[in-house]
Amino acid sequence: MILLDLLQRRLRVKVISLIAAILIVGFGLLVIVNIWREAQVLVDANQETARLLAASILGSIESGMLEARPDVIRRLVGDLKSELKDVRRLDVYRSNGVEAFADLDTLNKVDQLAGLDPEVVERITRMRREPGERISHPLFTRAVETATPQETYESLDGGRVLTLFRPLPNGKRCQGCHGKDHQVRGVVRITLGVDKLDAELRAARNRQIAIAGLTILGVAATVVVFLGRVVLEPIARVAAAARRMGVGDFDVRVTTASRDEIGDLGRVINDMADGLKAARADLEARNAELATTLRSLRESTEKVELLEQIKGELAKFVPESVKRLLEQNPDARQLEKREADVSVLFLDVEGYTRLAEQLPPHQLNRMIQAYFSSFLEIIRAHYGDVNETAGDGLMVIFQSEGSRTRHALNAAGAALELLGKVGELNQEFAGVYPPVAIHVGINSGPALVGATKLDAGGGGRWTFTASGPTTNLAARTAGLTQGGEVRVGPETADRIKHHYVLQDTGEHQLKNVSQPVRVYRLVPAGVYRTVDP
Repeated sequence: MILLDLLQRRLRVKVISLIAAILIVGFGLLVIVNIWREAQVLVDANQETARLLAASILGSIESGMLEARPDVIRRLVGDLKSELKDVRRLDVYRSNGVEAFADLDTLNKVDQLAGLDPEVVERITRMRREPGERISHPLFTRAVETATPQETYESLDGGRVLTLFRPLPNGKRCQGCHGKDHQVRGVVRITLGVDKLDAELRAARNRQIAIAGLTILGVAATVVVFLGRVVLEPIARVAAAARRMGVGDFDVRVTTASRDEIGDLGRVINDMADGLKAARADLEARNAELATTLRSLRESTEKVELLEQIKGELAKFVPESVKRLLEQNPDARQLEKREADVSVLFLDVEGYTRLAEQLPPHQLNRMIQAYFSSFLEIIRAHYGDVNETAGDGLMVIFQSEGSRTRHALNAAGAALELLGKVGELNQEFAGVYPPVAIHVGINSGPALVGATKLDAGGGGRWTFTASGPTTNLAARTAGLTQGGEVRVGPETADRIKHHYVLQDTGEHQLKNVSQPVRVYRLVPAGVYRTVDP
């Protein structure tokens, strides 16, 4: 019951969140548009009122100027500042940005041209004061240059105001005093407070937000109640039935009479319960059969594991090529001796007899095992098969399909790496074992490769080897080498001469070989730059 309530709450929260998001986005955009439109109407009305007021003020100032009464204009400006509470600033500037009617420049010009009453001159002279700061507002400059009205909203004393710049045209009646070289003789700056406008904008915004909020709440509540009864509660019943089926109660049924998708879901759940109940009965019957089969399979698996274990142990003593042939053909037809092109490598440890005299047998065995184990990794990396081990020596066969040069290169590369490995092991085992040196002989050519059975009184033994003159010449070549050398027969030299540096050591008469054989020393990289012809 707790899980059912939790499911209902989670689904209800998701539904409410989705509905609220849709309503908020939809009504939010509508509210933003309405607020913007209503604000635009209020701003336009305020600007129109401000323009009418500015036109009235401008007309009064024009009348005073035409009567050549700067004192009247100054009094009018002062009266307007005090009487109109929305007027924050009311100033008249000459076209050069200096405040007008503050000094006596205008009075003197008018008096010279029109001859004012001395009492008026005296009265205005007493009103003289220093002009305020020269105006540098960009809209003032634009009004003078273009002779067009300018207006903008700006900040003043921490509040927002509307400032209007109204140019005073230099008409024909004015050119007698102001000259004819400019269009504007002055600019009137009128700054009006917009506190009332801002209050109306806030009220309009709050009204729209309140209406939208109430609408969202009402619609959301209606939709949630509807979905709860029509969607959420039926889904909860279906979920409860599915949960009981999940714990194995296949007798549960969903009660639903609606013909909509939720009703179809309930009927599907009921059909599923019937199918699962029948399937469980069939499964129980089959489980009994599987238990018997499993016991037989387990016994067979144990036998296979035993065979695999034996195979793994035997694999340690079987060359890689033999294992590959057995995997490809279990009948082992290809194990019979056949002629193949190979490279044979013989390796033995120099001075093995002396080492046997210096070291106890078990220590000598550990040393040879440590060195030869490292050798095996190099040999396998170059695709060689260790054919025989005899105390201090190894016989390795290299083969490659389709290329007579590839296995010769593999044998030569393995030989040089073996020499480098011996140097590393000598440093590693310094102070533990005496230093070791090896000599290696390689020859390439045809040989009989395959299995050979050795019969004896107590039974037979099979070996896998390469036999023939090629193998014999490789063994004799190894006997010519000094410690730390690799020597190769003529066929191997011919195959690898374009890849390795070779040094001709001359012809040698080898045991059991009728003709002298030319033998070459394989020179490690960096020892010689050229080879003597």
